[in-house]
Amino acid sequence: MKTMIKITTILLVAMVTIMTFGCGKEEVADIDIDRLCSELLEQAEFEDELSQVDDEVIKMLYGINDYAQAQVYISSGATAEEIAVFEFSDTNTATNGFQMAQNRLEEQKEDFESYIPKEIRKLDRAVVLKVGKYVVVCVSNGDTAEKIITQFLGR
Repeated sequence: MKTMIKITTILLVAMVTIMTFGCGKEEVADIDIDRLCSELLEQAEFEDELSQVDDEVIKMLYGINDYAQAQVYISSGATAEEIAVFEFSDTNTATNGFQMAQNRLEEQKEDFESYIPKEIRKLDRAVVLKVGKYVVVCVSNGDTAEKIITQFLGR
């Protein structure tokens, strides 16, 4: 009986610890999506000029319909370069959005493989992060974009 109480106590302490630390890593303060996109456009390394697209194009490209707000910038098609920043209503919806963003990158890899194979390297090194209710995607050269994004997301 005492052994069972000890095991139960240990399991409860472990569960509380996991929940406390696991949940804390997902929290992030609200971020300014406009400012994040502006900094990425100004400082990250892009070969192509990126243009902002509207909600209909965002939905077509990513298949995401349930975001609270989003900004997406795409290249002319000569490169795979892209910026996408999504804010969702909650972390569960963001998890689904993160999967859709990963699917988008896989589709891009398939498209560029025969079209412009040198772009595969950028796609393989793309920044795709989900923190809390935010999902951020950036396909660029170098690692400047990742530094900017992680700074904004507090990682």
